[in-house]
Amino acid sequence: MDLKICLLVAISIVCHSIVRGQHIRTSTQEVLDKVEQLQLQNRPQEIPVILEDAIQSTQSADDLAYLYAYKSSYYISQDSLLIGKKFLDLSLENAGKSKKGTSKAIAYRAKAFFNNRLNLPDSVIKDALTGLKYVESSSDDPVTKCGLNYLLYGAYSKWDDGEKMEKYIRASAKYALEAENVNLQANAANGISSMYQARYRKTPERNLIDSSFIYLNKSFALHQKNPDKVSGNTFAITCINLANYYLEFSTEEGEVKKQKAFEYLDYAEHKLEKKEALDDMLVNILGIRSSFAQRDGDLKKAEQYLLKGLGLLRSDNRNHYKLEYAVNKDLKEIALKNNDLKSALAYQQRTEDLLRKSFDEQQLFNAQKLEVQYETEKKDQQLKLLREREEFRKKQNYLYGGIAVALLFGIIFMFSSYHFKLKYSIEREKKLAKEKEDADHQAALQLKIEREEQARLKAEQELSDLKRQQLEKEALANSLIIDHKNEMLKQIQGKIQGGGEAGDIQKLLKEEMLLRADFEDVKMQIQQLHPTFFNQLTEKAVQKLTSLDLKYCAYIYLQMTTKQIAQALHVEPQSVRMFKYRLKQKFELGKDVDLEKFLIDLTASI
Repeated sequence: MDLKICLLVAISIVCHSIVRGQHIRTSTQEVLDKVEQLQLQNRPQEIPVILEDAIQSTQSADDLAYLYAYKSSYYISQDSLLIGKKFLDLSLENAGKSKKGTSKAIAYRAKAFFNNRLNLPDSVIKDALTGLKYVESSSDDPVTKCGLNYLLYGAYSKWDDGEKMEKYIRASAKYALEAENVNLQANAANGISSMYQARYRKTPERNLIDSSFIYLNKSFALHQKNPDKVSGNTFAITCINLANYYLEFSTEEGEVKKQKAFEYLDYAEHKLEKKEALDDMLVNILGIRSSFAQRDGDLKKAEQYLLKGLGLLRSDNRNHYKLEYAVNKDLKEIALKNNDLKSALAYQQRTEDLLRKSFDEQQLFNAQKLEVQYETEKKDQQLKLLREREEFRKKQNYLYGGIAVALLFGIIFMFSSYHFKLKYSIEREKKLAKEKEDADHQAALQLKIEREEQARLKAEQELSDLKRQQLEKEALANSLIIDHKNEMLKQIQGKIQGGGEAGDIQKLLKEEMLLRADFEDVKMQIQQLHPTFFNQLTEKAVQKLTSLDLKYCAYIYLQMTTKQIAQALHVEPQSVRMFKYRLKQKFELGKDVDLEKFLIDLTASI
């Protein structure tokens, strides 16, 4: 199984590591120390209550900036983006009230972590660099510096910028040493190992993978020397990566590699048994054991490992669709190697179902992400408008102050000299004219602001409508593809239940592979249909349209030939031509009317 969890988990842990603030209350520091212990003991569910109690007991802007930052990071790591954003705003608000650079840095670190979860590396880099700006000239809070540099490393790793990756992960390791935080040192070592492994995958030079192995051993040694100061999650990740090294990169003998890999996997499993690490990691452990069993040719044992992992995922109350998909996919491959086509078909059906559930789950997350981004943009616009109004009020005050001073000097001037009275009157009239002009300008500016606000609201509504239409298009396309795959799977299942020959089943699978490219084209084209396409068809028809009628209409609209439609639906071309004739009857179309042109004209009029 593919192991890609090291960087993600490590960043999450860094963003929950505890600071040693020089300007926060002792009681607040004790709360943060308690949060660190809960994190090391893999008891994150207790963190929100402790932080909330601390928040209720203080009014210090510095303390609140820290407490809200950590509460925000907790909820963001749980994918509760809207709640996390609310606490992030409170952290930034209190940091703005503080004069301490460390308070501002911790708020921007939380903001960078939030944008990292939204997969916005540009924003991560901007916020992390802003946070570093507030503390780079100070020796305070090396833990926050460590976290900000680690986030920069993670952002540049997404762009595969090797030079920047090394710069920031080395800086993160440096500040971890300054902070004397062993857990952060272990995470930094894992990060450097991941950097070398990424370079090796681009340029397979043995010294790169050897360097990756050295830093994994360094992380392992830190735990062995300080078992109570390194989190169970960090240690389990290190052990899994070491086992994966022996699986993929080691040049030692097969049995030696297996023995060493299993020793590290035993260490990781021990952490999981003590509930000191995330249960999800057991699936990765079993996946590596299964890979070794497959290399040994023991497919039965390999299958047993995967089935055990699948059982653990299903018994968990949380959704693990992507992990379940990967396990079922590996089980299907093992079933095919055993020529167990029935089991292979069952695993294939399960992967299809999990793929759809994973897609739906991602859609929900994307909807939450869009809502957060919309609220952020809306708030930014409001802040921009407030700043503009504040600037306008300042200019207005300066103007009124200038007018008052001018009038005062005018009065003094009038009483001091009768000879200048006429000149004063003229100047006063000019001032009044200027006041009127300024008032008119102010009214025009206010009207302009109101119009811009109305235009912005309209643009936001149009953007929301476009996003909704895009989701409807994607749902329509996936529905047709899934319908087709379900029909093909039913045919294969029927042949298996009817005692069909393996050759016939293989033939159907080959036909499906040949048609896959066409279906990808169909998917891309259907996504361009008007979202009200099927509603318009139903209104135009004089007879009720079935779901099969609607599918034929979609294929005809995409200008697929009779042969292509017949292949897609596994029917004879003559059946397609007869169906087209019946469709024309349902739409009361004359013999001379082309059905394809009718459908295209229909969408053009929508």
